[in-house]
Amino acid sequence: MSLYDRMQGGQPNLQQIQNDPIGMARQAGYNIPPNLAGNPQAMVQHLIQTGQVGGPMLQKVMPMMQKLMGK
Repeated sequence: MSLYDRMQGGQPNLQQIQNDPIGMARQAGYNIPPNLAGNPQAMVQHLIQTGQVGGPMLQKVMPMMQKLMGK
């Protein structure tokens, strides 16, 4: 189950993701280096560059990332 799917199901909530973005990404099956934890934009770029997300998944993730970045 993807992180997006879990959020849609009510868990985890946005606060949990803000508190532990790397841990939540790992639970969803994504690999993000710990040094990117404080930079949501770098996290997304890493996922795209490593081929972990793209296409339709990227479309789903972007609104969630905008919330994390406070936009």
